Amino acid sequence: MQNIRFAILGAGGIAVKFKKAVDLTEGAEVIAVGSKSADRAAAFAEKNNIPLWYSSYEEMLANPDIDAVYIATTHNFHLENIRACIAAGKHILCEKPMVLAESDAAEAFALAAEKGVFLMEAMWSKFLPHLCRVKQWITEGRIGKIESIRAAIGFPGNGKFETRLYNPELAGGGLYDIGVYPLQIVSWLVGEPVLDCKAFWRKHPVTGVDENVSVLLRYPSCDASVQCLISCFVNELMVINGTAGSIEIPVTHRGNTCTLFDAGGRETEHFTCTYENGFVWEVEETVRCIREGKLTSDRVTPEATIECARLFDVILRETPGLEQNKGCE
Repeated sequence: MQNIRFAILGAGGIAVKFKKAVDLTEGAEVIAVGSKSADRAAAFAEKNNIPLWYSSYEEMLANPDIDAVYIATTHNFHLENIRACIAAGKHILCEKPMVLAESDAAEAFALAAEKGVFLMEAMWSKFLPHLCRVKQWITEGRIGKIESIRAAIGFPGNGKFETRLYNPELAGGGLYDIGVYPLQIVSWLVGEPVLDCKAFWRKHPVTGVDENVSVLLRYPSCDASVQCLISCFVNELMVINGTAGSIEIPVTHRGNTCTLFDAGGRETEHFTCTYENGFVWEVEETVRCIREGKLTSDRVTPEATIECARLFDVILRETPGLEQNKGCE
């Protein structure tokens, strides 16, 4: 069976990890890379052993040998890139966050469905073995009914205000860059839609992007609190509390371990896994879905991506109520 032939749109650092993941995946290969800079594209292709490179996205997408595209550009360009890939009839795996607003997410999936191409957000964490084990424990009722979840994610930014992380024109800020992880992971583990969201966030004093975001999510059966920061190191522990026990997950979005406790706080089970590249499973999912003629994934669903984009709208642009619920100095 012929490999699914990928092209990489955008020659940044994240694209290197994707190329290595494809190299580890049966039935897939990367045959091209595109960048708006010819020098950047050529250097990336040479360094990562990719046969074709392009300094024009349009020229790359016109290549009939390309089956699917991994979009690795900055967040602000994703919707534009998705539209171009769909118009060219290419299947798409788009780096997270896929888009920045609910209307953009709805448009992207509608266009992909109309054209008959596969589209998935690259939310690789949902495939990690330790999170799949947590999902299994919850589904089996090992902690009873979930009552609350708390999750945090963060790191100190590099202080270089001209870089993507701090640039509002490049969709910088903590929520888009890392907040997308706990927002989507928590909802996936709960398995319910968000009913309400309250949030406040602190602006970076120089560029104005969100550097400290606190969110309270209400689900039909439980509540969750999420924090994301680009101002300091954070203990990235997620704790899920239920009526019959609890689960602790260190470094949730990129870790490899989780622990189950009973109602008395005694450890009852511990799970640890090892893996070389966490992107492999999302590549495998993309390949599987394309081969089966599916337009969306059952693990990283359109509904999850659209809901997360709606939360972006609520948190950053539409949060009602007191002034403290909006971006503050």
